[in-house]
Amino acid sequence: MHLSLVLCAFGSNVAALAGPQSPELHVVTSSGSVNGIYNNSAHTVRAFLGIPYAEPPVGQLRWAPSRPKSPPRSPIDASSFSSPCPHVYRYSNESIWNVLPYMIWNSGDMSEDCLYMNIWAPSIEHRGNGEVHKAAVMMFIHGGSYDTGGSSVAYYDGTNLVQDHDDLIVVTCNYRLNVFGFPNAPDLDPSKQNLGLLDQRLAIEWVYENIAKFGGDPDRILLFGHSAGAASADIHSYAYPDNPIVRAIALHSGTAPLLTSAPDHRNWNELSTAVGCGVGAQSFQCMKKVPAMKIVETRARGNYTFHPIVDNVLVFSDYGARAEMGKLARLPTLAGITGREYSAFLPLSQTSVDEIAIHVLGQQIYNCPLRESVRIRVDHQVPTWRYVYHGNFTNLSPIPWLGAYHGSEIPMVFGTYNISAIPSSAREVEVSQYMQGAWVAFAKDPRGLSEYGWPEFSFDGISLSLSFSLLHFF
Repeated sequence: MHLSLVLCAFGSNVAALAGPQSPELHVVTSSGSVNGIYNNSAHTVRAFLGIPYAEPPVGQLRWAPSRPKSPPRSPIDASSFSSPCPHVYRYSNESIWNVLPYMIWNSGDMSEDCLYMNIWAPSIEHRGNGEVHKAAVMMFIHGGSYDTGGSSVAYYDGTNLVQDHDDLIVVTCNYRLNVFGFPNAPDLDPSKQNLGLLDQRLAIEWVYENIAKFGGDPDRILLFGHSAGAASADIHSYAYPDNPIVRAIALHSGTAPLLTSAPDHRNWNELSTAVGCGVGAQSFQCMKKVPAMKIVETRARGNYTFHPIVDNVLVFSDYGARAEMGKLARLPTLAGITGREYSAFLPLSQTSVDEIAIHVLGQQIYNCPLRESVRIRVDHQVPTWRYVYHGNFTNLSPIPWLGAYHGSEIPMVFGTYNISAIPSSAREVEVSQYMQGAWVAFAKDPRGLSEYGWPEFSFDGISLSLSFSLLHFF
């Protein structure tokens, strides 16, 4: 079966300026002066796309911790996305993530020079009454099993969130992936193997340092992510317990133990041998000189796995024990899963599915680890809220048995569910508005969720709010 969906153009990301540039589109940052665009016709949203937050990790900086970007002499054109980080991309119309706008918009332009971020911020026109408040910040980390993905995904566009809510800024970023981000190389310092996580940390530091210049509040940053992005956000809460920078985290279908590796160099050695660098003392320096796309093409022909490495510096083997040591940042946490996580991993051409397998694998991979993560937080009096998303809308789940698959709630939170040519239902609009309201309330003030009607989670008195039938709030 071939599933064809006609997608609307990702036009908000190629918006053009009309007339002279407004002063509010020119912002001076630690990376240099950046010139943005208005991202909607009403000029209520400013977009600054492709802002470099780090020096390009190329040449001798390949497999080195990212370094802050030095300002160039000329202003930075922040009107379009940067290239995504190198990864192996295999299109399949059997995958819902390929036939809907979960795909990277400019995936063909992969480059090692990929450490950039995107910012959507309200304009002066958005504040019709003239009042100016520091905006809360929602900073998103994309998923993709630490292997693929990028910030230039249509569903991650921050325009709708910003234009439909007052005093809000949305940020997305790239970080190094697979062997470029998590090399597990024998000649690399064991504490500097998790380069993708260090990229994320530098991006968070950049936002804290610069977001006020875009109208944001550096003391109100919500770090949220999906799948590997959620796992990353969870990892940061343990890796930086005394200085997490962010104020709260939201975990969409992912926790810190998801997809981690032991410090075993087998995958590196096999890949190094496959590209002609062999193993031993000269392997690492040889690999630094191999063109990035040759590494990508070699990976595509083999089976190599590169995930965060347990180094007990950023990634830990026992998170419960680390929390007992007081090494868990007390960040209010919103955490949840979808009702049918694993259905997304099945071929779309299937006419029947194994419901038991979908349930069991969803529990094993996502729900049970999340329950443990929540237990740790509740045991240490960290304010925590839970949800399960059960939405099943035709334009997001065009095959009925998909239901609420892995990632299907992300367009609902971003308000980008309507970019498919399949019309949205009134119920879908209503649910998305409700979910956006909850996430925005959490970003502005984590305790705002309770005011929104969501009970704080407790194992002693698990409660279900059924006021919205497509969400369960624990």
